[in-house]
Amino acid sequence: MQPSYHLKRVGRYSFSCQKLGQISVRVHSKDDAKEPIPSVLLSLSGDDGYRNNSVSGAGGTFLFDNLFPGSFYLRPLLKEYAFSPAAQAIELGSGESSEIVFQATRVAYSATGVVTLLSGQPKEGVSVEARSDSGFYEESSTDSSGTYRLRGLLPGKTYTIRVARKDGLGSSVIERASPDSVTIQVQTEDIQGMDFVVFEQPEKTILSCHVEGQKMWESHSKLLVEIRSAIDPSKIESVFPLPLSNFFQVKDLPKSKHLVQIRSEVAANAYKFESDVIEVDLQKISQIHVGPLRYRVIENYHKQDLTPAPVFPLIAGVSVIALFVSMPRLKDLYETTVGAPALGFNGAAKREVRKPVVRKKTY
Repeated sequence: MQPSYHLKRVGRYSFSCQKLGQISVRVHSKDDAKEPIPSVLLSLSGDDGYRNNSVSGAGGTFLFDNLFPGSFYLRPLLKEYAFSPAAQAIELGSGESSEIVFQATRVAYSATGVVTLLSGQPKEGVSVEARSDSGFYEESSTDSSGTYRLRGLLPGKTYTIRVARKDGLGSSVIERASPDSVTIQVQTEDIQGMDFVVFEQPEKTILSCHVEGQKMWESHSKLLVEIRSAIDPSKIESVFPLPLSNFFQVKDLPKSKHLVQIRSEVAANAYKFESDVIEVDLQKISQIHVGPLRYRVIENYHKQDLTPAPVFPLIAGVSVIALFVSMPRLKDLYETTVGAPALGFNGAAKREVRKPVVRKKTY
């Protein structure tokens, strides 16, 4: 079978032969500009769901071959360019060749640059964006050589170009860029030299914090810094004494969320201790300073509970006192009832004093 023919079996020993057609495409710039036309996406669709998307070669030419007869629709696509005509309908007969010519007009322009590390090494996969005050937005990413190209910038518009911090190859570790941004006014030509130097986030984590509390508290030496996992609070990442300077720094913690607080080793019955809890996310920011982390110490004045006095000795004592107070009354009651002086109330019975009897002498 020759390249431009299609054979089809129609019987046991018979075949049909059909010559295939082709469509040649040429794209040229308006007024035959000296700048060559970049590669253009050519989208060809036809009968029975036929689809063919191809890119033109140098000089803006391309050939669609081995096409069956039918109706086709061809459309050129390239950012920053408008085409005339915008699309072309084509009726292609058996074995026919058709030539289609498009004229390209530049309607937008590009900004190009290179993104490198401080060492000068190109940085791949960094997102760079351009935003205008009127809401136009374009974005691109650097290739293996660190080069990017922002296409579709409209003439007469002002854009701000900056490195975008996004998740992706390389971008997730970018901490900042220098310069932070560049403002450009787009004219009728491409803008070059929009270079950036990026600084990557360090792999090592550093957490620092300053603490505020009772400076003259005598039990300062018994204060501890406690760092727990925010995902699993029962997991303690680090515990160490609070320095006298009330400032601490911890390195090489896992890149995740953590809870930081102050803990006291003083007995709970002597003091009431309270501490703030600060949550830090070292996954977003690997080196961070937080604070102030405040703690409060309240002295417990009710250190010992009062022990209740025994009840029986108290009742017995009151009874004895009441008995001594009522003894004179009991004596009077006894004498009245018995009719004789009561013995033993004053320690000894009183004896009746007999008066002397004077005897007269008889002579």
